[in-house]
Amino acid sequence: MIIDAHTHITKLENTPFAKKSYEEIRSALLAEMKKNKVDHALVIANWRGEDGTGPSTDTLIKLTEELSNLHVIGSLNVSEYTKQDLDRLEVLIRLKKIVGVKLYLGYQHFYPGDSVARPIYEMCDRLGVPVIFHTGDTLAYKTFAKVKYAHPLGVDEVAVDFPNLKIVIAHLGNPWMMDCAEVLYRNPNVYADISGLFLHDGFNSPYGKMTIQKIKELIAYSQTPRKLIFGTDWPLAGPKEYIKYVKKLGISKTDMEYVMYKNAAKLFKINV
Repeated sequence: MIIDAHTHITKLENTPFAKKSYEEIRSALLAEMKKNKVDHALVIANWRGEDGTGPSTDTLIKLTEELSNLHVIGSLNVSEYTKQDLDRLEVLIRLKKIVGVKLYLGYQHFYPGDSVARPIYEMCDRLGVPVIFHTGDTLAYKTFAKVKYAHPLGVDEVAVDFPNLKIVIAHLGNPWMMDCAEVLYRNPNVYADISGLFLHDGFNSPYGKMTIQKIKELIAYSQTPRKLIFGTDWPLAGPKEYIKYVKKLGISKTDMEYVMYKNAAKLFKINV
């Protein structure tokens, strides 16, 4: 069983799909999943709505509603959202149209503990769905992203103030993986996905090899690999390469089940 807990339907210029339709990109994702025996995938909405690079939450729901193996993560613009926007997300959660909410730290200019985001945490906490934070490098939109907002240590404040809220730190806070490890270690409600650490075959590069060692150190510091979640950041990286990558981490077969699907299944209530 494999759940890819971090994918996108995106037309970013640094992907093969810049000129493709959303339907074509969705078909490519499904084909990639089938080829690599990925059973389920979480697909993450664009926080900026229909800006031409990726689908809004509502559009993504329409693209996936007849597919039982694709599960939508909603989003919204933290800087500009209204009560109606938040109410809409609540309706979608209650209808089980979305299984979590992602906030794009760095791309969106707010710190995790800022008051503007707290109504979102309160809603997700009350409804029992996870919040995913983009953390670390902001490669996709260099022109306006500000990496200072994307440091994983800021997530600790939310984890402490909302101890029952399930939180996922996307990308292990890369390059601040040891700071991510501290947040994982001290907060039972926090997990981290390993997505987006390299592009496709980049795991064979010196950088890719370095990140393997850094993840091993994170596991040693946080004292368990069972806080990690498999994800790729497709189409920036693919499941074939990422499955090979995870096997290099030296995780036991029992613990690997938590990484590859059990954590995601439990957090996002995916029936496996």
